[in-house]
Amino acid sequence: MDLDDWYRRFGEAVHRRARRLSGDDTLAWDVTQEVFLRAHLYSHSFREGEKPLSWLFTITDRCFFDMWRARKKETLRKEEVEAFLADEEVPAMESAFSRHQLVANLVGRATKDVQQIVILRYFDEMSHEEIALALDVNERTVRRKLDRFLAGARKLARRLQ
Repeated sequence: MDLDDWYRRFGEAVHRRARRLSGDDTLAWDVTQEVFLRAHLYSHSFREGEKPLSWLFTITDRCFFDMWRARKKETLRKEEVEAFLADEEVPAMESAFSRHQLVANLVGRATKDVQQIVILRYFDEMSHEEIALALDVNERTVRRKLDRFLAGARKLARRLQ
């Protein structure tokens, strides 16, 4: 594994994904640096035959949420969560994800497997079937975890003042 070559080939894609998740270019560069540092540290976990960009995107997602939890600068407001959930029925729910801080806060509270599904669905705009294939789970599992994520967000909205 030649990380210098990977950075030249995939660095911009990793940065774009981090920027899309964070909505903040400075945080995106921090995440990008952390991704390649972790890729170096955990290079032994890269499996031959695995796609390097997919592996780097998984690290990107984890780095972003790790950094987000560490910052915890944004508190959730009930009105924002309810407005976000109201968009659930709209076919283009992805537009609601432009409110990066709210979404990051909600997704950051989920487990890593749910985070991955939510990111693939709403940030990468993959279908349930595509997600199931990418993660080697069945489609029902994908739907169930997305439903649980949204139910948890609703429950959180009820608890907020």
